[in-house]
Amino acid sequence: MVSSVVKKYAALCMVCLCSSLFFLGLYQFNNKYSQDTIQAANGILALSEEELQKSPVRFLVSGWAFYPDALLTPEEIRDESHYMRYLSIGAQTNFSSPANPSPYGCGTYQMTFFLPERKEAYALEIPEVFSAYNLYLDHDLILQMGEPAQGTPLVQNRMVTFHGGKPFTLTIAVSNYDHFYGGIVYPPAFGTMLAVNTTRGIRFAFCLFGCTVTFVCALLSFYFSRRMKQNNTSLFGLICLAMCGLSSYPVLHMLAAVPIFPWYTMELFCIYLVTWLIVVLQNRICRPGFLPAAISNGVGAAFLVYAFVYGMMASHLSLGAIRFFSASVFCYKVASALYLLIIAVLAIHRGEKRSRPIFYAAAAATCAFIWDRLLPVYEPVIGGWFVEWGSFFIAAAIGYSLWRDVVEGYGNSLIFQEERKQVVRQLSMQIEYSRQVSEAAAENRRLIHDIKHHLRTIDRMASERGQTEICSFLLQVEEQVAATSGHSPAQFCKNPVVNALIEYYYGMAQTQGTEFQVRLDLPDQMPLTDVELCTVLGNLLDNAVEACSRQKQGVHRIFIAGETKGNMYFLKIENTYDGLALQEGKTFLSRKGTSADHGIGLSSVRKIIEGHGGDLDLVPGEESFLVGITIQM
Repeated sequence: MVSSVVKKYAALCMVCLCSSLFFLGLYQFNNKYSQDTIQAANGILALSEEELQKSPVRFLVSGWAFYPDALLTPEEIRDESHYMRYLSIGAQTNFSSPANPSPYGCGTYQMTFFLPERKEAYALEIPEVFSAYNLYLDHDLILQMGEPAQGTPLVQNRMVTFHGGKPFTLTIAVSNYDHFYGGIVYPPAFGTMLAVNTTRGIRFAFCLFGCTVTFVCALLSFYFSRRMKQNNTSLFGLICLAMCGLSSYPVLHMLAAVPIFPWYTMELFCIYLVTWLIVVLQNRICRPGFLPAAISNGVGAAFLVYAFVYGMMASHLSLGAIRFFSASVFCYKVASALYLLIIAVLAIHRGEKRSRPIFYAAAAATCAFIWDRLLPVYEPVIGGWFVEWGSFFIAAAIGYSLWRDVVEGYGNSLIFQEERKQVVRQLSMQIEYSRQVSEAAAENRRLIHDIKHHLRTIDRMASERGQTEICSFLLQVEEQVAATSGHSPAQFCKNPVVNALIEYYYGMAQTQGTEFQVRLDLPDQMPLTDVELCTVLGNLLDNAVEACSRQKQGVHRIFIAGETKGNMYFLKIENTYDGLALQEGKTFLSRKGTSADHGIGLSSVRKIIEGHGGDLDLVPGEESFLVGITIQM
């Protein structure tokens, strides 16, 4: 026991170590802010031929000349009458300042480039700029998104190309009145046209691949959920669909220019929809109890509504509201990660093995939230942020657990189909055998009836001749024939196939000393076929006989009753047992051993009954176990 606990926590430490190394690797090698490249200083970026060959792509983070609260053209900047300061991209995510406490407003960014004299094609990739801007190359307007002067928003990830050979100046005049972010929030990428195009293409392919995979997983989840009646699988399909929406927005912004509303509201909604659905699904898998599940589901739903309203009100927010939402997001993410980790730990301590992958994924997600706070200056070149990776780990672990159940269930379904074919063949032979037995019994009764008359005739003839010994012998023969004719196979119901099945289990019950009572009325127009009816009764009676055999004390009893009331048929099978019932969700597990096939019987019964629109109720009591079936005629 101690050894298993040590191994479990050693594995936990290894997961935390590996995930931390993974996030540190992302921070070092996949971070726009940690690239070891020459940056601009005082609004000037000078690059040599060697530097461009060493780093053909760089992200323009620092050294921007910034003119706050002014929407300027290059000519207007030249008169040097406007206030200017230098800033780094990412240090300020809106236009607020001591002089202007509102997050909305405008500003102008400028940077001058000194490149090698040879004329080579260069490219500048401009990510989403919130929320309208004019881009000038020297004095020429070469790109416009939306209408900055009128405050009309339009957002797209764009790329512009130009030739070097002489110094040039980039000027970006931005206005924002529609979003809680404002201006250039993400660093633009600059470099040779081939290198920038390659980086852009890899990012697009990665996002498109993630979007496609999650969408396909969602479709498969919905298909198997409908086919195999697994609600958890449909919930996982919703998670995949939400992650598809989350991973599709970079693709959308590369392909089309879109307004702020409603796209960024939907993006924000998808982020917290994924988190909420993960909490809901893990509650259903790990089963922490009604109260913790209800509280966590309710908090997640409330925060989802809060995020949606926040996105809808993006053009009417105060600086205090933005800061409060940021703090709320931090607390909610930390609380969600810790909650997922705690309920996974508790599930493992209860012995639920399928929670182990979720436990380790929750640990990795917790590390993601921790490093997200410890390393805030991070923006991925390719892929998602730390928190998105953490959500992906948990979703993948939940998906693995569910798909393992789906595969096992599908395998059990194939086993059930094969068993059903064998049952059909056996029932066909049983029907033929029952017909032959019935005909033979009828023929025997006719012969016995005729023999009685013959014996009486012979007895009368012997009496008339005074053959008393013959008469005595014939009397003994007649008594023996009469006694034999009183024995016939037990009749439990009118259906010969079902009768033979019940007779088999009746014999088993008699052998182990179990009382077996039957009051079964089967109508002629039974909704179930003989195969389905025998499958249902066979599985339930097999479980009942097994349960009685395990009973150590008290009366052993099995009772079967079935009757029609109105347009409904009611079937009840009740048996005594030792009071121990192994339950997982709505399913009761067999105690025959550790085989993965255990539990197929009740699953088969439930599938047949629900396939005909009926209900199956399993009621474990202190001394007896009751199975009730209700089905419409």
